[in-house]
Amino acid sequence: MDARRTAMLLMLAASQAYAQPAPTPAAPAPSSGPVKRIFLPPPVQWDNAMLNFRSALQQTATDFANLTGGLAFGMSAAQVNASLPDPYPGLSWTDLPLANEYPGEVRYFGVPLDRAGALRMNPTGCTGGTSYLVLLFTDKGLFRLSYRLIADKSCTDTNEAAQSIFARFVPITQAVVMSARYRTGNAQVVDVTDPTVAYMASVRWRQVSN
Repeated sequence: MDARRTAMLLMLAASQAYAQPAPTPAAPAPSSGPVKRIFLPPPVQWDNAMLNFRSALQQTATDFANLTGGLAFGMSAAQVNASLPDPYPGLSWTDLPLANEYPGEVRYFGVPLDRAGALRMNPTGCTGGTSYLVLLFTDKGLFRLSYRLIADKSCTDTNEAAQSIFARFVPITQAVVMSARYRTGNAQVVDVTDPTVAYMASVRWRQVSN
């Protein structure tokens, strides 16, 4: 066999070898261990200097209104009264008592907690038969809800109910609602305040026992 024919046969054999499909890689064996999930951090918003950040979730007054059955800070006493299940007939601003613990003109009215409708917040635990909700107003409208849960013979401890009500409001950002909870005498108090007003400090009061 001459050298030219030999070279041609070698080239043909080489081309057939290269034409063979590549072997399929074996599939990885299934892992017998637990599946590990990847948890992504929540989105955040940075300030312009990239020094501080906050959650990208933005809450508004609508979130507060959804919780309270439509009540919003800034509503007049007449509007709030009309939204209650048993509104007071003929309620007017000038007839409301003054809250003398505040500077300026602040007026209020209260409703028994069991007649507060959606504002009752359906707390867990007992609330006591004389517990009530105080609604406080300036001439610009509602600025504070004050839950006053008073222990009595039928409910010797209102702590659980106060904690339950406070837990409804405290997740709302402080840009929308300022919430505070404290005890005074035999009562548990939860104050929910409009953060845009000047009256930010919780009002301390004492329930007089008979």
